Amino acid sequence: MPAKRKYNIKGTNDFLVLAGIFFFLCLWAIKDAWYPSDKVLKKHPREVAVAFEVAGAVASVNVAVGDSVSEKTLLASLRRDHIEADFEKAKNDYTSAKNQHSRMELAYKNAVNNGATDAGVAERKESVARTKASMDEALARVTELRKAMDLTELLSPSKGKVKEIMVQAHSMVEVGEPALLLDPKDHFYLFNKSLSIFSFFAFWIFLAIHILAR
Repeated sequence: MPAKRKYNIKGTNDFLVLAGIFFFLCLWAIKDAWYPSDKVLKKHPREVAVAFEVAGAVASVNVAVGDSVSEKTLLASLRRDHIEADFEKAKNDYTSAKNQHSRMELAYKNAVNNGATDAGVAERKESVARTKASMDEALARVTELRKAMDLTELLSPSKGKVKEIMVQAHSMVEVGEPALLLDPKDHFYLFNKSLSIFSFFAFWIFLAIHILAR
């Protein structure tokens, strides 16, 4: 009767160590995949609520539930009739102030070059400073209104898929009120689920090798 074959693999305890490593890796992946901490959820939210930074009436919703969106995709917008009218007026005011400032600068240079009196030069210099201040003020108003117009557009903060829409055209929204929910395109949870399955099988494989090879 032949002798029972006995396998003797050098360093079999290394397989036990590897089994232990994959066991704890499996537990870690399971925790992050199915039971994430608040810190993980903050970094990798399961859904993202998107809201307007200004209040107003919704003009249009540009996406539907299930749509895939990229970063900076226009999701919805607010009515901005009055802002647009104010913006156009502000641009015209800025153009007029800029032209007036240019004329005053030219008058000041001519006064200096043509030997005007000190009083005349000082008067034109004061006019340059005054028109410069008016021009700067008009530009600040244009910038302010342009920012206000930008805030009426709700853009996607990242890639993802539209999960839910809570507003519709003509509905009123408040500042910070969620308008849409996005399912972010984040592979973190899928990766950890796959890692937990892989680690689970690797644990049993290395543990079996250790036991059989002793």
